[in-house]
Amino acid sequence: MGASASREKFRESVSALVEVDVSPDDADFWDELWKIPSSAEEVFELIDPEAARRLRDERFDNLATLFTQATAQLCQIVETPYNIYFDQALNCVRVLTRILPFLLEKGDLGDADANVEHLCWGTGSSPVAAAESDSVVGLVVGGENGKKGKGGKSKGGRGGGGDSDAGTDGDDDYNQEPLAL
Repeated sequence: MGASASREKFRESVSALVEVDVSPDDADFWDELWKIPSSAEEVFELIDPEAARRLRDERFDNLATLFTQATAQLCQIVETPYNIYFDQALNCVRVLTRILPFLLEKGDLGDADANVEHLCWGTGSSPVAAAESDSVVGLVVGGENGKKGKGGKSKGGRGGGGDSDAGTDGDDDYNQEPLAL
């Protein structure tokens, strides 16, 4: 695929994400997105601020899938670090670098977004359920793919979250807040 053809294909993929709902199960779409060779300049140009904000505000499910797919790709590449996957890893990092500031932007402006909080930090109805619902995010935050630590507690959870008895059970690693990413 030539440079102009790959650029056009990436542009079409970004437009599809902004304009229509793309199923998280559409493996062809998501696999192709990461394999399109793109420079950092192309990613930043083709995912302009307006597109990133529209994606966040109007197609959050697509943005969440983009985020989790990029994270999953990076985790998979870490597990199987072959040279042939390094360009895909670069594409994932470039896309994440572009969308994360817009994903977190509302929180910086004082308007916490429950969708973003749940996606990035697993907050919501149950921290344990949130951590177990997406093992990929658990891996990024430091979990072990849903494996339980001592006492049957999930190692990928956010900890005590300010409980008054935090740290009294002797499992300091469980009650400690994760480092910011």
